[in-house]
Amino acid sequence: MSYLAGDFAFQKQKERPSHRELVARARALKPLLEAHAAEAELLRRSPDAVNDALTKAGMFRLLTPACFGGYGVDLRTVIEVTETMGEVDGSASWLVSVGSFAVWMIGQLCSPQAQDEVFGDCPDVRVAGTSTPGAARRVDGGLRISGRWSYASGAYHADWASLAVVVSDGSDEPVDAMFCVVPAKQLRLETNWRTVGMRGTGSDTWLADDVFVPHYRTIPMSAIADETPRAADDESMFRLPFAPVAALLVVGPLLGLGNAALKLVMDEAPTKAMHHTFFSRQSESAGVQIQIAEAALGLRTAQLHAYDIAATLDEAANAGQLVTYAARAETRARVGYLAQQVLDAISVLVNVHGAGSFAESNRLQQYWRDANTAARHAGLQPVVGYEVYGKSLLGIQERISPMV
Repeated sequence: MSYLAGDFAFQKQKERPSHRELVARARALKPLLEAHAAEAELLRRSPDAVNDALTKAGMFRLLTPACFGGYGVDLRTVIEVTETMGEVDGSASWLVSVGSFAVWMIGQLCSPQAQDEVFGDCPDVRVAGTSTPGAARRVDGGLRISGRWSYASGAYHADWASLAVVVSDGSDEPVDAMFCVVPAKQLRLETNWRTVGMRGTGSDTWLADDVFVPHYRTIPMSAIADETPRAADDESMFRLPFAPVAALLVVGPLLGLGNAALKLVMDEAPTKAMHHTFFSRQSESAGVQIQIAEAALGLRTAQLHAYDIAATLDEAANAGQLVTYAARAETRARVGYLAQQVLDAISVLVNVHGAGSFAESNRLQQYWRDANTAARHAGLQPVVGYEVYGKSLLGIQERISPMV
């Protein structure tokens, strides 16, 4: 297991930490994340010291079911925790975001036997999932899977993998689609994460060659598309539909990166020269003042969208209410829109800061690279989201994406 005993050692607590305490823990991690940010870039994965610190702080049990010692927090808490960490390290924040979603999916959709296997030893279990489809064939008791699964964020430190597969029965035509939950030790890892941004996520590629997955560790894709609220006793978060949670949980790192870029440019503006002008400092320029205000408002707009979506979903979860297709379509559009607001704001800030933004010693270029990479996640693709929402508003029945 990747778990390391520490200040927040495993215990099935009756009292879970509050929203405020978890955000404070994330804030307390910032100096360590800052100190290791350059190392993460070089390693192209999370440094061991960062992984251990995140684990000790309970960052990988945010959405682990409470019955297994997890915190089972609401979505607003995950957003604020990852936003806070994203202000110094977008990659570490991303690992907490997608890791939280992966354990949420297992807690919501996996069989009790599978949950016992995954969570039974430790609530800080690491799951590196990917929806890139591999191949599977039916055998007695389950599936045999083979293939390559790329973009498995956090795979280096993972205990388990959740892998999408297309199932065949020996014919050329697929007959089903599923997610499989597989122990990491049964897979090989190809370290090929060579990207411009979000380098520290270690989003490498899982490899499998005829690995057996028992039926109880599979999840039909039809379950993912099911919009009916699930009975979840006190575990209200597990009542929510799959797609809105998947999309919302990856926006926290983007919000944090935008905040970091704004702070850097604002801190530098009172002392930074403004070349080829008569201004001795950037902050004297009305043009700079206007652009910083524009960026700040764009980032605040993005944050308000994220917080409002989280509040709506949290309320639905607590009340056991149906999240209608119309509401899910709106969420799909809004997460893409808010991601673009962050990118637009960072672009304005880079323009203000100038060519020096792209010095390797300047963190602004890393914020720019990381945000532009993270915002290209398929769930945040804005045009798809806008089309989904537009069709819904107009009453057009055509579905263009299963992830709504």
